[in-house]
Amino acid sequence: MKPTAVLTGASRGIGAAVLESLVEDGHHCLVIGRTEPETVGAAVDFLSADLSDRATVAALPAEVMSSLDRRGGPAAVLVNNAGGGYPCPADVLDPETAAAEVTLNLLAPMMLVRAVLPGMIAAGAGTIVNVASTAERPGVPYLHAYSASKSGLVAYTQSLAAEVAPKGIRANCVCPGAVATEMAATGRAELARLHGLAPGGYEAEMARRTGLDRLLDPREVAAAVRWLCSAESGAVNGQTINVCGTLSMR
Repeated sequence: MKPTAVLTGASRGIGAAVLESLVEDGHHCLVIGRTEPETVGAAVDFLSADLSDRATVAALPAEVMSSLDRRGGPAAVLVNNAGGGYPCPADVLDPETAAAEVTLNLLAPMMLVRAVLPGMIAAGAGTIVNVASTAERPGVPYLHAYSASKSGLVAYTQSLAAEVAPKGIRANCVCPGAVATEMAATGRAELARLHGLAPGGYEAEMARRTGLDRLLDPREVAAAVRWLCSAESGAVNGQTINVCGTLSMR
């Protein structure tokens, strides 16, 4: 039987590239999110869920565990990729928006770990990769709840790794920066407006800061996730890998 990988947010961008690589590497994938990925078939199951909704996320562990039971085995891999933010000034950030971002970026990954961890512990093996962001440090203006929740995800991953390493389980973070995705482009357009820049001005500055004079391809981020999911990274645990060119050196 193929090993099972649980993956969130795989309909486009980084998640779609990660899904493609996991399927290529022989995994059966349980994809969780609002939109069903284009990559479907015998190797992919889809569970519809709004990961920014607290009630939905609270019920998620039981649903995922039930899906894994039907599959007949534990998850070998968990990739918490789904995430997002809503740029706005700190003095207009409302509690509903902040709570939705924290739920999506931090609480949902925690609850998915809760779902897969018992099976991984029983198997004595498992790999968890949390996709955070270079925005978690040193902080990005107008991305308050996003930066805070992604920073929390990095800290949570380190705490988790320290706990589960003796059980044969690894947990690591990948922090992308300035990636060419549709969702990120929408956010950069709003950040340009908030900074008083011309349309495309913020995106051009991010491309310059990568040191590559371009935005990153989602597949470049997926390659790091793929490596962390593989046996080749067996000595890597509790680490944060930036995939952003020189952006994190700012």
